[in-house]
Amino acid sequence: MTPEQVTEELLTVVKDNIYVTWNEEDESIKKMIAKNAVYLQSKVSTTLSFSPESLEYGLLIERCRYDWNRALDEFEQNFASELLGFIQHYALQEYIAGDGNGE
Repeated sequence: MTPEQVTEELLTVVKDNIYVTWNEEDESIKKMIAKNAVYLQSKVSTTLSFSPESLEYGLLIERCRYDWNRALDEFEQNFASELLGFIQHYALQEYIAGDGNGE
């Protein structure tokens, strides 16, 4: 995801989550969203959609909150269970999409 691909809906949800009501920082927030989307994408080989109903959507919003508060060093520890479930979910989907033999 690039900053240009960040939807207004996603930008609004992230801004609400970090309690930003002004628009002056929209471009930097879009860059932050894109950077954190790349981080989550690096955890799985499936191309992620970041749609509101996806697993990665909530993780992206929370990771942006940690990034905004300069606490990224705590994200993986605090969201270890969610990250593991996220990675396992997509690994299982890839396994099932194959022939079921892990190929």
